[in-house]
This record gives sequence, C-alpha cells and structure tokens, in this order.
Amino acid sequence: MPTVAMPQSKPRTAANTPPAPPFVPPPTFFDGSWTDGKGDSAKNARIRSYRPADRPQIIHWRYMFNAALIMLDVAMMLLACLLSLFLQPGIGNAINGEFERHGSLIVPLIFAAVWVLSLWIAQSYRIHTMGEGYGLYTKILNAALIFFVSLCTIGYLFEIDFPRLFSIMATFFGWIFTMIERWLMRRMLHKNRMHGENTYPTVIVGSPAGIRKAIHNLTTEPGNAMGYLPIAVCPITSITLEADPDAPQHLAPVPFEPLDEQEAKLKVLPLNSRMPQMAKKLGANAVLVTDVMTRDSETLRTLSLAVESMGIELAIAASVADISGGRMQLRNNSAMPILTASLPQYSWPTRFVKRTLDIFFSCLALIVAAIPLAIVAALVKLEDGGPVIYKQNRIGQYGVPFKVYKIRSMRVDADKMDVALAQQAGVEHGILFKQKDDPRITKIGHFIRKTSIDELPQFLNVLKGDMSIVGPRPQQQYEVDQYGTLYSSRLLVKPGITGPWQISGRSDLSQEEAEYLDVSYVENWSVTTDIAIMLKTAGAIVHGSGAY
Repeated sequence: MPTVAMPQSKPRTAANTPPAPPFVPPPTFFDGSWTDGKGDSAKNARIRSYRPADRPQIIHWRYMFNAALIMLDVAMMLLACLLSLFLQPGIGNAINGEFERHGSLIVPLIFAAVWVLSLWIAQSYRIHTMGEGYGLYTKILNAALIFFVSLCTIGYLFEIDFPRLFSIMATFFGWIFTMIERWLMRRMLHKNRMHGENTYPTVIVGSPAGIRKAIHNLTTEPGNAMGYLPIAVCPITSITLEADPDAPQHLAPVPFEPLDEQEAKLKVLPLNSRMPQMAKKLGANAVLVTDVMTRDSETLRTLSLAVESMGIELAIAASVADISGGRMQLRNNSAMPILTASLPQYSWPTRFVKRTLDIFFSCLALIVAAIPLAIVAALVKLEDGGPVIYKQNRIGQYGVPFKVYKIRSMRVDADKMDVALAQQAGVEHGILFKQKDDPRITKIGHFIRKTSIDELPQFLNVLKGDMSIVGPRPQQQYEVDQYGTLYSSRLLVKPGITGPWQISGRSDLSQEEAEYLDVSYVENWSVTTDIAIMLKTAGAIVHGSGAY
C-alpha cells in the first residue's frame, strides 16, 4: 500500500523557527452531499429544481439475455422429451393413458416448467454465471439432479405416474442439450464482449499502478470473459502517520497520467461521496476496488453501501474484500480473482414493492386521519392564531433538501431559539439535540407530540416521494454537516416517518445508539422489516417513550 510519510515537527527553541503545525488528516469521504454537484446544492434556498437519480441501475441487456436463455432452456427440454418419445414409442401410450388424452403434450410442458425452475434454483440465471466456465456446468448438473428429484416429488404428492424410463431419459438428454446450448451461448457472449458488447461499464478505484494492472488483466482473454469494461478511474493513495501505524486510514486523490490512448479515454473521478452518483450518471454498472483500501477501512464500508444502494455492483480484488452486510460471490477467474458484493434489498423489484406500500399506506392513513387532523388543526389555530402547518428544510436522500410538513407544536419563532436553548442547557447544538420540557412547546403541542399526531402531514411528503414511511428520521443541514464517513450512509435511503429510532427510544437514545441503528437499517432493511417496524410503531406511540 503506498504511504505518504508526513514530516515530524521539531522541538521549539530560540534557535529555530516555530514548529510546523500538526498534521491534519484530509477530509472524510463524505463531503456534505451524495449528489454529483449539479443542480441545487443542499444549502440552496430554492428547494428541488434538481433530484439525483435514485432509481437502481438496470442492466437491460442481461434481462434480455436471461430471457433468451429461458426460452432456449424450455426448447432443450421439449427437444429432450421429443427424443425420448421417439426412442421409446411405447412411452407415449403410457403417458396418454395416465392423462386420458393430450398427455404427450401436457407432460413435456410440465417437464419444461420444472426444468427452468430447477435451473433457477441452481442459480444458473444469476449475474456473472455465464462467465464462470466450469462453475456454469456444475450448476447445470445440479439442476439436473434437482429436476429429477422434483419429478419424483411431484409424482408422489399428486399421484401422477410419470414413466420412470421417460423421466430418466428426459433428465439425461435435457442436461446434455442444455450443456451444449449454454456452451454456444457462452461463446457468443465472449465474442460480443471482445467487441465491447454485453459488458458492465466499470469504474476502477485504486492506486495508479493497481488501476493499470486491472485494466491489463481485464483485457486478456480470461479477463475479457468477466465482462468488466473500464470507463472511468478513481486514483487514490493512502496517507498514514509514521508515528502511529494503527491510526485510521485516510485516502487522498492522486493524479492519473494516461500512458496510452486507451487510458486517455477514461474519465477521472474524485474520491468523495459524490463519486457514486457520478459513476451512475456515466452509466456504470460496477465499481471495482483494486488496492489501497484496507479491509477495515471505514471508507470501503461506506463506499460499498453507497454504490450497492444505487443498484451498482461493488467488485473487489480478493486481497481487499471484507464487506459486511452485502451478499458475497467469488469470481475465481485466472486473470484476476474478484469478490462481488451486492445488497439484494436494493434491487428494483424490492424498491417497487416498497414504493407501492408507501403510496397505499399513505393514502389509507390520510383518509383515516382526516377528521382527527381537522380537529387538531382547529385547536392549534385557536391557541395562538399562528399557522397550522409548519414547514422546515430537511435533508433527504443523497443530501437533497426538501420541505417537511408537520402540524406546528411550538411557538412561531421556535427555530430562532435553538442555539440559545442549547447553551442554556449546557449541551452542544448538534445531532439529536432535543430538550425535555422545552418552553417553546405549546399546550396542544405536548399532546400531539406525545401521540405523534404532529407527524401525520408527512404522509404528503411520502406521496411526493421526498420520504418513505420507514427510514431514518429526516435531519437538518447543521446536523448533516457533522456527519462522519460511515454515518453519512443514512442519506442513501429516503428518510422516514418512523424507523428504528422511533421504536427504540426516540430522543432517549444516545448519539452512538442512534447512529448504529441508522447504519444498520441502511445495510439490512427489507420489506418485511419495514412492516415489522410499522407494527411496532403503534406500540411506541401508545407508550410514548422518548417522545418530547
């Protein structure tokens, strides 16, 4: 790992100059925003003329390729059944007798459906499978075993007497034909990749030497089969203090001087939190880390969350990889062994389900709460004559600001008193600052805060797409400005009306506990987890713990 030695300060004496200032580590990976810097910044007063791309990256050619594989797999099994019937004509009569009529048509269709399902269970349609070589053929053999066992199970459960000889012959011929089909498709895929087609546009992160080595490896015949096509680089180096080798790793960008025409075509991206969005705008499907980053690097963990949450695959040289939370897969290629990491919950089907549930439950909540909201709105208006709805700038997904809606529970000038109250309480006005017995809260405000009625208008934010029902709570800009590298990953998901913070003590949590819950949610959320959190939120509202 390249290391930059930092000069040591000399003792101050009358005979020499003042000592050099102590070394200050460079800024963290998170520089205040996850956007690529275009459009309105997080501090711009005009809200949302720009929204970053928050849709997961979809590799269209791979879905078309898998669709073609499925159709060919069906054809191979139908061909296997046809050959079996041709070699043993008497089997057809037995099948027709079992199904009364049209058995010779029905049974091959059942076999074809079970065959495709078996191939799916054996993970033969999984990403990168067609580039695995012998690993692909092992999966097809496993699928054949699954297929035969499935036929026996279906026959036993539904009392269908599939002719044994026919089942054995169909399994064997289906396996042989599919092996040949996949071999031909794999050759076609590799040929296309030699011409730059059916590839994964990739951003390579590492030292200049590591980047060049990766580019060379990926252009060899075995490396080309992996399908990673370099489109951009992110050259970095590691800065450590010689006096403290165990200090946290700090990464800094370095120049990348192209040595040939191929390298001159590559974009150079900076190492900061805007890099994943820049990579996505370039159409990248993968980010490949070659070296420099250590396994315990906080930046590597944060980068993995950032790119995977955008539907971009994180590929890591086997010597570097140690990613928590992601689903790991080893690509043991002779040119360059690589581990890939992915978070399945950030796939587009899962996001679609989450968004659908957000819209459904938001509409339901607004309809059910319409009358209580009208009563509370009248009480708020009658108490001091101020506005009912309180709007405040909050920071949303990728650091983009938005207006959050709440029923006002404080005095009209409450925002101007934040810093003074923090000083009066002797605490820092920062992340998670909230005061018990806050003098700014109105009489009706205590009730609507205790019951969380003040947050019901945020369902409008959910319908607009600013928030989700479940997620980390939306925070203000001054809180975001204090984020560390790992904690900034909470901006990779939409903020929520409720979340782990809401059901785990709310304002009674320490900053460390709240940060842990947020990062853990980003790594591990799922649709079922969201539903469980929504159910537990009802209990948290009834008990009112931490609500003030």
